[in-house]
Parts: sequence; C-alpha cells; structure tokens
Amino acid sequence: MQSLTSLLSHLETNRDSPTISLAYASVGDDGMAEVSRFVRDNSFVKYLDLRGNNIAAKGAVTLSNGLKLNRSLRSLNLKWNQIGRDNTGVQALCEMLRTNVTISHVDFRNNRINNVGATYIGEMLRENTTITHLDVSWNDLGVDGGLALLEGLKHNSTLVDCQLSGSKVGEEALHEVAFLLRRNRAAATYKVAGAGSANSPVPQIAPQSSDAVAPRTPREPAFRPPDQSKTVADRASSARAAAPAASVAVVPGAARSRTDNNILLKLMQKERETVLPEDKAFYSEVAEYIDRIHMESMRHKQGRVDSEERERLSTGGFVEREMRYTKEIRSLEEGLQRTVADKEQLTKEIALLTGELKRLNDESAMA
Repeated sequence: MQSLTSLLSHLETNRDSPTISLAYASVGDDGMAEVSRFVRDNSFVKYLDLRGNNIAAKGAVTLSNGLKLNRSLRSLNLKWNQIGRDNTGVQALCEMLRTNVTISHVDFRNNRINNVGATYIGEMLRENTTITHLDVSWNDLGVDGGLALLEGLKHNSTLVDCQLSGSKVGEEALHEVAFLLRRNRAAATYKVAGAGSANSPVPQIAPQSSDAVAPRTPREPAFRPPDQSKTVADRASSARAAAPAASVAVVPGAARSRTDNNILLKLMQKERETVLPEDKAFYSEVAEYIDRIHMESMRHKQGRVDSEERERLSTGGFVEREMRYTKEIRSLEEGLQRTVADKEQLTKEIALLTGELKRLNDESAMA
C-alpha cells in the first residue's frame, strides 16, 4: 500500500470477503495496527496473506493481539518477512497459536527464525490441536532448532505437513519428523473413517529410533515400484507377516478405511523392525503409497468442506447486505411518502392563499 489511507480503503472494500491479500503491499510494522484491528473485528476473513511486507517483531506482536479475538481465520501467510529478527515476535505469535482453535495453515518461510524461535514453535505444537500444515522453510533453525521442533511434534497429533527445506535441522531430525507426520496422517484418516464409531480405538505405534528409518524428507516422496529382486511370493509373504490381522473380505467404506489404516500402521512398524534393506524399502514404498492415497482422499474431503464454507459465508454476506439495502430502501420510500404528503399539504395551502389573495384583490377593486 502506498499510504495508510489506501490500506484502510482496501480493508474496508474487502470487509465481507473471506480472503484478504496484502502481499508485497509495504504494510510494515506501522500498518499492522490497522490490520490487527480489522481481523479482530471481522468475522468473515478466513485467509490472510501478508507475505513480503517487511513485518518485524513489533508488527508480529500487534498482529497476534488482534488474532487472539478472531474466530474465523483459517490460514495465516507471513512468509518473506522478518518476524524472527527479534524473538519476541515469534514468541507472541506462538502464544496466540497455542490456544487458537481455527487456524490450520501457517506459513513462516524466510523469516529469520533461529533456534530460539524454533523452541517457541515447538512449545506451541505441544498444545495446539488445530494446525495441520506448517511451513518454516529457509529459516536458520539449525540442529538445536530441529530438535526443539521434533520434541514438540512428539506430543502433537494434528500436524500432517511440516516443511523444513533449507532450515539446516539435520538429517536425523528430518527422518524423525517424516515418521511422526506419517503417524499423524494415518491417525487422522483413521479418525475420519471411524467417526461413526465412537468406541473404536485409534491404533498406536511405538516411538521411533533414529537408526530404524529409511532416509526420507518431510515432503511426499514419489512412489517407486517395489524391489524387483523379490518374487511375488516373497512380497505376499512379507505383506501377510506385516498385517496378519487384515481381512481379505470386501467390507463397507468406514470399515475398509479402518482396515487400511491398520495395515498402514503395521507396515510402518514392520519397516522399522526389519533388518534387510530390500525388505525395509518394500515396506516403505507400500506404506508411502497407501499414505498418498489417504492424503489425496483427505484433500478432496477438505476441498468439499472449504467450498461449502465459502458458499455459506458468501450467502450469509449476501443476505446481510440484502437486508441492509432493504431497510435503506424502505427508509427512503417512507421519506419520499412524507415529502409527497408535505407537497400536497403545501399545494392546498397555496390554493387557499391564492383564493384569499384573489378575494382581497376583488374587494380592493370594488372599493
């Protein structure tokens, strides 16, 4: 934005919009006071894009104060800012996110966040139960920061995607994070599939040891064919050993999803327990393939939910504006009716005065 006036104008124009984009608008710390007030009082905004605005710790603290009272925001994009230059900015945002119950997507890319800031993020992940996607790529987290994130993620069951590219957290932390994310994705899919059965327990797997994970990054790996050196019989035997409780019978949707998740969790456990590299690779590929299918299904379901929510908000905004305009029209019509009545009254008075004037003129002429 070129000025505070244009910023206020943009916010007012988009007051009923679910998406507020201020990307590369030179908002800075000074403009964050207006943005904070806007999100504090707005019940429509769901997606807030503040990328590339030179926002530092002061602006981050101001924004967090406004977001504490917001109950509609779903996505917060702060990439390409400087909130990590002073750790008070990251601390304020994490304290806000710790108890927030609506924001599910957070983007902190390229924000100069160091290992201290990563500690605040890790502490936030311990308690937050809403965030599903977190991006802290291209920050200076370091190995210590990676371990702090990992410690928080061990106590988190909702985060399903965490991007750490270019943050120098170390291979071991990447492997551990990848495993925990797969655990959360499997558990989340299981919960969705078993929503109709309140008493169905969510399967658990044992904690991971650092030497039992095949090297992978948190990003979704491409699926590759299984090791061709193994025969079909070998693969079938391995799969049966990994999931002995799986039924071959055709089952309905929810039960099938629970069975698939049981298989996935057993494969993940078997992958960590096996010794031979080719067996480890096979279990890894099968688990990743099932994981990708589940993720695709979750994306479609979330897309449908988001579309329905956008339609609901749009309809609600339209109805509200229609009611407001109807009241204004009714008020104007009433004013018009009063004006017409006043006009008729004045016309009658003018006619009476004209008649009186004519009578006086006639009397004057006769005299």
